[in-house]
Amino acid sequence: MREAFFILLVLAILLGLTAIRYRKQIVTMLHIWRSLKSMREKSGERQVKTEKSEQLGPLVNCSKCGTWVPEQRAIKLRGGTFYCSSNCLETAAKTNS
Repeated sequence: MREAFFILLVLAILLGLTAIRYRKQIVTMLHIWRSLKSMREKSGERQVKTEKSEQLGPLVNCSKCGTWVPEQRAIKLRGGTFYCSSNCLETAAKTNS
């Protein structure tokens, strides 16, 4: 039993001395690990945002300015013409008059 305790004590001392010797590299590895962890968390948030944008439906092209907007947010006229905002609709009406 004494031999096992002595071996564990020697290993702990060696591990401690190694940690002291390579502390800068250990700190750098911890920073890299934390950065990767935060990037993984942010990529998960990005996927949630992408799913929310997919729920808005297909994109349609504004007839006036050419901007692509979700069909639910667009202003639709009877002829199947879409406008991204009331400003584009007004300017299109003025130019057609």
